[in-house]
Amino acid sequence: MRWTRAASLFAAAALVASALAAQTTGRIEGRIRDDASTALPGVAVVATGASLPGEARTTSDAQGAFRLVNLPPGVYQVVAQLEGFNTVEQRDVKVGIDRTVSLEIAMTAAFAGELTVLSEAPVVDTTAATAGVSVSAETFDRLPLARDFYAVAQIATGAAADAAGTTFYGSTGAENQYVIEGLNATGGRFGTEAKTINFDFIQEVEVKTGGLQAEYGRLTGGLINAITRSGGNQLEGSVFGFYQGGDLQSDNTTGPETPNTQATIQDIDSQYDYGFTVGGAFVTDKLWYFAAYNRQNRVNQTSVIRQIATIPGFDAPPTIGAAIDTDVDSDLYSGKLTWRIDPNQNLAFSVIGDPTTTEGAIFPVAGPSSTYDGKQETGSDDFLLRYDGVFGGSWVVEALAGLHQEENTFSGAGKNIPLYIEKRGARPDPTAGGFGFHSDDEIEREVFKVDVSKFVGSSIEVKVGADREDVGITTDIFNGGAGQRIYIFNNRADPNGPPVYRHRYYVDDQAPGFDPNDPTTWTLLLPLSPAPNSVNTSGYGQVSWKAAPNFTVNAGLRWEMQEVKDRTGATAIEIDDNWAPRLQVVWDPQANGRSKLFGSFGRYYESVPLDINVRAFGGETQCFCYNFDPSAGNYLPLPQDQTGFRSTLFGGATPVDPDLEGQYIDEYLIGYEYEVMPNFALGVQATYRELGQVIEDFFIVSQGNYFIANPGSGLGSTATFYDYSEVPAVEARREYTGVELNARKRFSNGWQLYASYLWSELEGNYDGVFQASTGQLDPNINSAFDYADFLINADGKLTNDREHTFKANGSYTFSEGPVANLTVGLSAYWRSGTPLTAYGYSFGYNNWEYYLSERGALGRNPDDYEADLHLGYPIAFANGSELQLLLDVFNLLDRQAIVNYDQRYNLETAPCAGVPDEICNGDGGLNHDGASYTPVGTIPNPRATATNPNFLRRGTQFSGQRSIRVGLRYRF
Repeated sequence: MRWTRAASLFAAAALVASALAAQTTGRIEGRIRDDASTALPGVAVVATGASLPGEARTTSDAQGAFRLVNLPPGVYQVVAQLEGFNTVEQRDVKVGIDRTVSLEIAMTAAFAGELTVLSEAPVVDTTAATAGVSVSAETFDRLPLARDFYAVAQIATGAAADAAGTTFYGSTGAENQYVIEGLNATGGRFGTEAKTINFDFIQEVEVKTGGLQAEYGRLTGGLINAITRSGGNQLEGSVFGFYQGGDLQSDNTTGPETPNTQATIQDIDSQYDYGFTVGGAFVTDKLWYFAAYNRQNRVNQTSVIRQIATIPGFDAPPTIGAAIDTDVDSDLYSGKLTWRIDPNQNLAFSVIGDPTTTEGAIFPVAGPSSTYDGKQETGSDDFLLRYDGVFGGSWVVEALAGLHQEENTFSGAGKNIPLYIEKRGARPDPTAGGFGFHSDDEIEREVFKVDVSKFVGSSIEVKVGADREDVGITTDIFNGGAGQRIYIFNNRADPNGPPVYRHRYYVDDQAPGFDPNDPTTWTLLLPLSPAPNSVNTSGYGQVSWKAAPNFTVNAGLRWEMQEVKDRTGATAIEIDDNWAPRLQVVWDPQANGRSKLFGSFGRYYESVPLDINVRAFGGETQCFCYNFDPSAGNYLPLPQDQTGFRSTLFGGATPVDPDLEGQYIDEYLIGYEYEVMPNFALGVQATYRELGQVIEDFFIVSQGNYFIANPGSGLGSTATFYDYSEVPAVEARREYTGVELNARKRFSNGWQLYASYLWSELEGNYDGVFQASTGQLDPNINSAFDYADFLINADGKLTNDREHTFKANGSYTFSEGPVANLTVGLSAYWRSGTPLTAYGYSFGYNNWEYYLSERGALGRNPDDYEADLHLGYPIAFANGSELQLLLDVFNLLDRQAIVNYDQRYNLETAPCAGVPDEICNGDGGLNHDGASYTPVGTIPNPRATATNPNFLRRGTQFSGQRSIRVGLRYRF
C-alpha cells in the first residue's frame, strides 16, 4: 500500500515537475586576483570530490568572482587555472549543508605547470548569520554519541532536552523541524521526533539553532537537517555490529530514591545492532547507488520495586522483584540513486524507513499482565525525489516531491478489556483489566516544493520559493481497552456506602437521538475514528547583497498559510496572514574570510500539528460518568446527590475566534566569530527570543464554551475562574535571554573540538506547545489557559530554565608511537538545575495543574554533570580496507543522581488535599481575590506542609546508568 502510494506520487511529480529540494547542498565562492590585487577574469575553476559525480566547473567574471553551487556535503579540491599564471590548488575544502565556503585566491605570472598549494580553507561562513553546528560522518564517528542523528543536536550551544525532545534557546521539544534529504519528516500529530536513522546511513547533520533566512519556516525552535550517504565511483561499504546492555550496564540503583507512587525501574537487558552499507556506481560519474540496512534488537527489562496491590476480583499483578522483558525490534533501511543528467543537472531518489515492533510491556506495569502485555508497531517511511539544475550560469532551480508516512498501532488481549484504576489510597496506584488510553494512527504528509535562485553579477543573489504540504491522519482512538477507563473512588456522599466508579469513555455524538443534556441517549463510541487533515502553504523571497566584498546583507520575507480541517473536511481554522520578515547583516572586519561580526532578526511561525484537528475538531465528546456499577456495560451516570460526584460531558467541536492569529516568536542575534588559527574559531553570541501571539483553548463563560483564541486579544481578552467570575486575560509570555562563548575546531592535525559556555534566563507564564510543567503534549490545546485559576502564581522562571551550561565534545587521534591511529573522544557537560515549584492537584483535570507557590520560587534542582568516552582503533589491511575496534562508555561517572525532584505538593486523594479550605478554590488550587490573579492566601512553607511525602525528597528523573557499547566495523 505504501509503495503503491509513493509510486503514484512520484509519477505525478515527474509529470508536473513542481517540487523543491531544500537546503541539501552547499557552495564554494570567492575572488581571484593577481599579485597586484587586480581582479583576474576568465580563470577556470574546477572542484572535484568523492561526493560529487564528475566535477563542478565555472569561470571567474570581470571582477574575478566565481561561484560553484549545488555541491553535496563533502571534502573538495579546488583548482584555478589561467594561461600565463601559476595553477593554484586549494585542498580539503569542507563544504557543509547550506554552507558557503569563501576563498581568496592569488595567482602570479609563472611558467606553465607551476603549482601553488594554498593553506587550509576558512572555517567561518562570512555570508550568513545563522547559528548552529554542522557535523560530518567523520566527526561523529569519533565522538561518544547515541547511534541516531538526534544525538548530534546536543553538541550545539543552546540545545538541551525535555520530555518531548530537543529544546533550543527556550523552546520546548515539540517546536522543531526535522528534515531528511530536504523532506519534512517531523511527527505529524504532535510535532516531535518521528524518525530513526543511524550514523552509518548519514553523510552530514546540520543543526540550525537561530538566524534562519526566509526559506526556512514552520518552527519556533530549531532545525535538524540530515543528508544520507550517496554512492561514488569507487565501490565502498561496511559491515558493522554493536552490543550494549546486560553486564555492560551498571545496575539501576535509583529505586529507593523514586517516589512511592512509582512501581518499577528500567534497564536494558541486551541490545544488538548490526547491518551493512554499500555504495558504488552503475555508470562512472553518471549514476550512483547507495543501500544500507540496520537490524536493531533490544530487550528492555522492567523490574518491580514496590508491591502493587491487587484489585479484588482481578488477577494479581507482578510481585516485588519480578522482571518483565520487552522486545524492541527495528529494521532500518536507506537507499539512494543519484543521476547526474549532465554537468549542470542532478536527480536523486531516496527511500528511508524504520519499522519497529515492540512486544511485551507496552503500557506501564501497575497491574496484571492483561494491562500491559501486547504489541506496538511503529515507524515511518519516506520517499522523495530531488532535482537541482544550473541554467545559463546564473539560474539555479531546486525541486522536491516527497511522501512521509507514519504508523502507530496497538494489539493484544487488553485491547478488548476496560482498564480499572484504583484511586482509594493504595500506593502505587494499582490497575486491572486491560489497556489504558491508546490510538492507532496512520499519518501521511505529501510535500511539493520549488525554489529558484538568480545571481545578478557577483554581488546579488535573489531567491524565491513556494511549497505545499498536505498532511492528514486516520486514527482509531480508544479511551481504554474496550473503550473505557473505570476509576474506583471512595463514596463521598456516604463514607460507609459502596465505592463510586467513574466511567470515562467517548460518546457517539452522531448516534440517532443523541442529546447532550439527556444521559439516556449517550452511547459508548468504540473507537472514535476521525480522519482530518491540514493544508500548509508557504512562499518566500530573499535577497543576498554583497554591498562590499566583506559586507553582506541578507533580507527576506516569508508568508505562510495554514488550513486546519475537521473530521468532515470543512476548514475549522484558516490563518493566511503569517508574514515573517528576516534580516541579517554580516561584516568581515579582517576582509580575509576568517572573521565575522553579525546581527540577525527573524520572526518564526508555528505549524500547528494534527493533534488539534483530532481533539478539537474530530468529534471528541467524552464523559466522566459516575455510578455504583463496575460493569463496563452500565456506564450511564447517576445524580450527584447520590454519588457525591458531578458527572460531566466534555468536548464537542471547539469554536474558534474568527480573528485568530498565528503563533510566533521573534528572535534577535548579535555575535562575533574569528578564526584564531587554521580550522579553529572562537565566537561570542547574544540571543533574545520572545513569544508573540499564542494559540490556546480556554473557557470563556460569556460564550458558555471553550474557545480557541489568542490569550489577551480578541475573544481571548477575558479569562474565567472556576467560580465563573471573569478577569482580563493575560497574554502568554516566554522570554529567553542568553549569552554564549563558543570554541569550534574542525578535524585537522588529528583533533577536533566543539566547546561552549552559555548563561541564560527563561521567564514567563507559558512553557510552549509542550507544557513541560504538567507533562501535557497537546499542542495549542494544552490546559495552561483553560481557567484563570491555572495562571495564579504562573509567572516566573519557566520549567526549562537553566542559568549555566557548559559543553565540551572533542577527539584526538594519535599519529605515532605505540598507540598510533588510536582515537580518543570525550563528551562532557555541566549544567545548573531547573527551577522548583509546588504543584497542586486538580481533581477535575486529573493532573497537577496549579502553582501553589510562585513559579520557580523554591530554589533549583541539583546541578547535573556527566561525561562519555569513545575509543576507536583501526586495523588496516593491504587491500585498503580496515577493521575498526570501537568502544563507548556512556555516563562514565555512573552518578545516577537526582536531576528532577518530585514537585507534586499533594496526591490525588481528594479536592484541596493538603491545601487549607479557606484558601482553596474547591478543586485544588488557590482561590483568587475576586478581581485579579492575586491569591487570597499563600502556603508559607510548602516543604514543611506538603501532604505528598515525596515532595522535594524523591527524584522523578536521574542522570543515568553507566553503559558500555562495544562494536566492530569493517570498511572496504
